[in-house]
Amino acid sequence: MKREDLVRAAVFTGLVGVAVTVRLVSETPNFNAITAAALFAGFYFRSRLTALAVPLVTMVVSDYFLGGYSKPMMLAVYASLCVPIAWRAVLQRGLNPLTVGGGAVCSSLAAFALSNFAVWYAWYPQTWEGLARCYVNAVPFLANAMTSDLLFSAGFFGLYAIAMQFRTEPASGVVADAA
Repeated sequence: MKREDLVRAAVFTGLVGVAVTVRLVSETPNFNAITAAALFAGFYFRSRLTALAVPLVTMVVSDYFLGGYSKPMMLAVYASLCVPIAWRAVLQRGLNPLTVGGGAVCSSLAAFALSNFAVWYAWYPQTWEGLARCYVNAVPFLANAMTSDLLFSAGFFGLYAIAMQFRTEPASGVVADAA
């Protein structure tokens, strides 16, 4: 196996491993590393399918241990994990704290909007008042998600920046390629 393939496999496994572990051990609701792992995967892997597999594998593995929840909720949560992957074009044009932070915040907000719409649909009265109450009640969860998304994004992209300082061959944009 080529060194490049080993690095790709290690990055994939590391992202999934960290994201699963944090989701399983965190006692703070919505404090996890999944969105940040998806954001980094979208940047790092050339294949969108490989990038998308990071959060999906993370969710499937961690849901196995935590248990599932209603299908509309699961669908909304899993769908929201596509948003960080969509930031790949912005991130690949240039990494800086603004693009990484913007990707983390936008991904947090998208997950908040999608998942709480599903919560409203499943558990609240189907009224404007019910919708408003649902989103207001979810604000603490948004704060936890945004905090963890920013923290873990800084960690993943920071480690990448450090690793690039020790790279022996010249960097050429995205370093991984998976079919």
